[in-house]
Amino acid sequence: MREKRFRVQGSGFRAQKAFGATDPPGAARCKSRREFLQKVGGLTAGAAFAHLVGKSAVALDGDVAATLPATRALPSIGPIDPRIKSIVAHVVRKEVIDGPKSHMTLLGEMIEEGLRITTGENNAVDAWRKLLKPDDVIGIKFNQVGANELGTTLPMATALVSSLKRAGFAPERVMLIEAPHRLTRELKTKRPVFGWSGTAVSFGSGAEELSAVLQEVTALINVPFLKTHNIAGMSGCLKNLSHAFIRRPARYHGNGCAPYVGDIVALDQIRSKLRIHIVNALRVVYQGGPTVVPEGVWTHAGLIVSTDPVAADATGIDLLNEQRARAKLPPIGDDQAHIPHVHAAAQRGLGTDDQDYIQVIQPPPL
Repeated sequence: MREKRFRVQGSGFRAQKAFGATDPPGAARCKSRREFLQKVGGLTAGAAFAHLVGKSAVALDGDVAATLPATRALPSIGPIDPRIKSIVAHVVRKEVIDGPKSHMTLLGEMIEEGLRITTGENNAVDAWRKLLKPDDVIGIKFNQVGANELGTTLPMATALVSSLKRAGFAPERVMLIEAPHRLTRELKTKRPVFGWSGTAVSFGSGAEELSAVLQEVTALINVPFLKTHNIAGMSGCLKNLSHAFIRRPARYHGNGCAPYVGDIVALDQIRSKLRIHIVNALRVVYQGGPTVVPEGVWTHAGLIVSTDPVAADATGIDLLNEQRARAKLPPIGDDQAHIPHVHAAAQRGLGTDDQDYIQVIQPPPL
């Protein structure tokens, strides 16, 4: 019973292995995952939201939930209650990228569609107000490594600040982190702070001074690139947060950055501020990352949106492996598409990388 269900929602290699497939692990994973994305991609927007009835992606009773609660006891047979699944919106619009340019209006629509799917709200204004409090100081965390080469940070920042403004969050309450300095002037956002907190904070597997920006912002919107990483395996939501917010990141790259990434992100100074993760997969680095070389870049023209950073990274791993399979490159991760630091973060309780507990919704083009 459970093995049959894996063909639709399980990890690709696990699904194929259950049925005695002999294809290479990467090809098996990509084929099964692609079939799954095609299934959910066929949903209409209405059907997608109907599927989420009764499920709230985030909770606003008291504190805002940074991620879904970790599921400790996983059912081994039978259907899985959709209320314990992490929702991941995968929004792709090929027209959004035209050579070096981005279609700003369409990009804004993609961001807001991802927000609606992830939160279950009918419009972006309500989605932002569900995620953020009126008095929040909002930090938008980008990634400066490869930003010039990929060329999509400026349009993402512009679209996000505009969307937040329409929801009533003034640019003066938004801080752009690791974005070009001129954007702060152009978008009239809050000037970013630099430096360190001054007191080392223990995170279990180490102790470090934290970025002073964490003392200034009360909410974080995480906007990583999707890249392979020559040490960590991949760089996405989790890696964009961990090593950027500690003073000596070079110390924490052993064992594929595990368990360091999860331990750092689990710090209350970071985790309590997380609101939404919007993976910038407009252009993806599928080989040679985290640095960017032209032959390793794939124009995917997509966004991955979730309140669960582990589920978003797991979805990103599948996308990277699909493109790597097309390019006849070996897959990243083990035979279940696990990357050490992402899997360790799942075990740490930051989210899930089990595909049975992830609901990917890819709306069709409008």
